[in-house]
Amino acid sequence: MTPVNSEEAARIASKELEEKFGICFESTEKGEAASTMQLLPRHRNFYGMPYGAVLFNLADVTCGMAYLSVGGNGVTVSGSVNYLRAADKAAESLHCHAHVAKRGKKLCFISAEITDDRDRLLSTYNFIFTDV
Repeated sequence: MTPVNSEEAARIASKELEEKFGICFESTEKGEAASTMQLLPRHRNFYGMPYGAVLFNLADVTCGMAYLSVGGNGVTVSGSVNYLRAADKAAESLHCHAHVAKRGKKLCFISAEITDDRDRLLSTYNFIFTDV
């Protein structure tokens, strides 16, 4: 099903992301989005820490929700990450906050940060989205 507008897309995405990845959105409004994800054994590597791809996915979809909150209706064009430290092995959840820096006619620039439940900054992100 193709959404007809960004509000419908946000509603569909929020439900799918919780079902598929366990990502719950705490807030999504006016260029901001905040999400939480409980860490399960399948999210961890053999060192017991979350995979980098798990963090990247969390940031990407949270930025996508921030994009939808400013009327965007499109896809990720580019994403970059700075992994600052690994999550503590005892961490039980990840938290992401995304903020729209600039919304242009076709492109939207969004930044994000991920912390663990011990309030340690794990990684920072910059994404570009485009309308389809």
